[in-house]
Amino acid sequence: METIINLGIWENKNYHFDWENNVLLEETSSPNYWSYILLPVTLYIINKISDILAEAGIFNNQIVRVGMVPILGILSYFLATLIIRFYHGTLKLKKSELDEEQSKKFVKSLKRRRGYFKCLLNLFRILTVVAILLFVFGNETIAVLFLAVSFLVIFMFKFDYQLNRWLKIIKIVEKGEKNI
Repeated sequence: METIINLGIWENKNYHFDWENNVLLEETSSPNYWSYILLPVTLYIINKISDILAEAGIFNNQIVRVGMVPILGILSYFLATLIIRFYHGTLKLKKSELDEEQSKKFVKSLKRRRGYFKCLLNLFRILTVVAILLFVFGNETIAVLFLAVSFLVIFMFKFDYQLNRWLKIIKIVEKGEKNI
């Protein structure tokens, strides 16, 4: 995936970090979000297919329900990859020029935002487990949608925000290496 990591909006500007070059970047214009239309369309299709499969009695077999979980995970993975790849492809970025005071406030904001994002991501991980249990053991076909959405959110966080790299990004921005 791209080396561009989304850091979110701060003071009405959307910031990104170029991991390869250790450079803090800001958007010069809004990206094209048309690829996000794929999400509701895909969920609608998954819902219709799961309804058809439930009516046909295919979901009555627990092995089929268990087999659907990785299939939904793979589908969500590729959909998230496609959405983020198009999003990154339409970004117009320039090198950010934060002064020392702004940099300190930005770092404080990043630390707080990282905590919020981690909580949100953990919530979706819990929802994924609940959706899997509802689908596999409860035979709830609507859980297919919750499962697909949960997988999709987890993968989009992985590709766009890459939270595992944020501590190093925060240290780089604090030190001001190569970008301020």
